[in-house]
Amino acid sequence: MGKSQAYIHLKPSTLPPVFAPWNRKALNHRTPTVGVNTKTAPSPLILRVPLLKFPSVIGHSTSRINRLINEDTYSVNILKLPTRFQELSRNHEPLLKKSILNISIFDGHGGKGRVSQLLASSLHREITNTEAPTKEQFFHLLDSYEQLIGGPYWRNVNAHRETFWDRFIENCNTKQEQVLFDSDHPQHSGPRMIFDMYGNIIDKTSLLNFHERLRIYYAYMKFDLERCCGFAQESGESLTFEERIKKYSGGSTASSIFLSSYDESLAMDESFFMNPQGLLKLVVTQVGDSKIILCDQNGIAHSLTKIHHPSSRRESKRLQADDDVEGKKEQDDDANQDSFGETRFLNNFANTRSFGDLLGKRDGISCEPDIYSYLIGDTSLLPHAEKSKLQFGGEECFICLISDGVSDLLSDQEVVDLITSTVNLRQTKQATPQYVAEEVIKYIQAIGGKHADNATCLVLRLPNWGNWPMIDRTGAIREEKLMNSTSSLD
Repeated sequence: MGKSQAYIHLKPSTLPPVFAPWNRKALNHRTPTVGVNTKTAPSPLILRVPLLKFPSVIGHSTSRINRLINEDTYSVNILKLPTRFQELSRNHEPLLKKSILNISIFDGHGGKGRVSQLLASSLHREITNTEAPTKEQFFHLLDSYEQLIGGPYWRNVNAHRETFWDRFIENCNTKQEQVLFDSDHPQHSGPRMIFDMYGNIIDKTSLLNFHERLRIYYAYMKFDLERCCGFAQESGESLTFEERIKKYSGGSTASSIFLSSYDESLAMDESFFMNPQGLLKLVVTQVGDSKIILCDQNGIAHSLTKIHHPSSRRESKRLQADDDVEGKKEQDDDANQDSFGETRFLNNFANTRSFGDLLGKRDGISCEPDIYSYLIGDTSLLPHAEKSKLQFGGEECFICLISDGVSDLLSDQEVVDLITSTVNLRQTKQATPQYVAEEVIKYIQAIGGKHADNATCLVLRLPNWGNWPMIDRTGAIREEKLMNSTSSLD
């Protein structure tokens, strides 16, 4: 088991390691650092910084825009989880917990934000509080879905549980789209081996072992069933399905990043992401249509996820239960367009995956996450020939998480260019991640029409922040959108 916290500890660079806050318990169990009298030494100055009040590194801004309430939420936490060796050996010695920066964005719908607020306050705790689950526990969870939720989708998943386990948990490629390669082109898929300067092999498509993938899958699906859909055993409620739908209404998307040092020996420091040494491991989970965008060293936008819409061929295939031919036709017929021209599943849901949305659970509305993994960060320890093998070339500048209230009005490149041009104009001292996140939302407020959705933007600064070219590729497009919105008001 691990723990989560919404802050980090910053320490002076001259502070002996024995005084680090994560090593304080070591004073009672280990030999003190030579030359340090732990009984008489003064208490060192440790600065505790809330992550949501760290504007030079993490920016966040949200607005209801033109909706009555804002159902968007987000969370920023440090997760303390077992190292890979501990996960494999199940030796969870409490003083050896690696630090992972977790940033999540949740776009709620229906239920007045009940599900999105629940996710923001508790999903990270579910991940850290989950003791390393087993295959038997996961299969028991699938049994619970079939018994409590029912429907053709969960009957089919449970009937093919071994195939499901092999495809999404056991194997390295947790999802076919893990590295966003096109499966129709074999030369674009499969592992690509990277060697560091010492000759060690780094496999970018195997950054998660199956214990880590299982923890994510199990925590997400358990949280959805028990908390979002209200099937927690301790509730003791005997509700009909219709009563439960009314009481536990609403749903939410969930898009998250989990950033840690690739070298786990450096991951014990909570502030590893401020000035990381070497490569970083970026794990992304996707449920729904909120977007996560990365800006590379050339100022180019890269989408780190694929959204889950009814119009997606892959999602349509997933929702067709193999043992229910009639159900296939019904599900095909249930993908209709609303008055805005958007395709909706069961004539109601804009997304085919979400937390909550109990009404559509029987037909396949699921919180099963797509899991993606990338290597990013400092490439100084890589030979020059190996840098081109990295997904984005290394030395990335920032990561941006946005809800569909932003992505519906701006393309990925427009979001990145709005941020980079703001920094180019205001310079890095003033244009912090907090400043540019607010500028993105201000722009959405300016161009959004009367039906504009809630908008949220989070920006994580990476070490190469500000070192992109002085180019604004979409400035004319953004200016035109702004002028059109202004003229429409006239």
